[in-house]
Amino acid sequence: MTDGPCQTCQHLRQELQAQQEHTGLLVRGLAAVLALLDREQIEPSMAKRRLLAIVHHRLTHLMTQTR
Repeated sequence: MTDGPCQTCQHLRQELQAQQEHTGLLVRGLAAVLALLDREQIEPSMAKRRLLAIVHHRLTHLMTQTR
């Protein structure tokens, strides 16, 4: 018998935790972009061209962070 979880189990737990962190980051980032779009739809504060550039930048940055 061994004491504690096996190496494979520990590795899988670490992988699962990393995937959960990436998923959480992605969901929070998308929620922030959606909140920005909602605010701009209700009460516009910037030109559409600028909004598009900001959304593109945020989504690109989010994708870079979660790879």
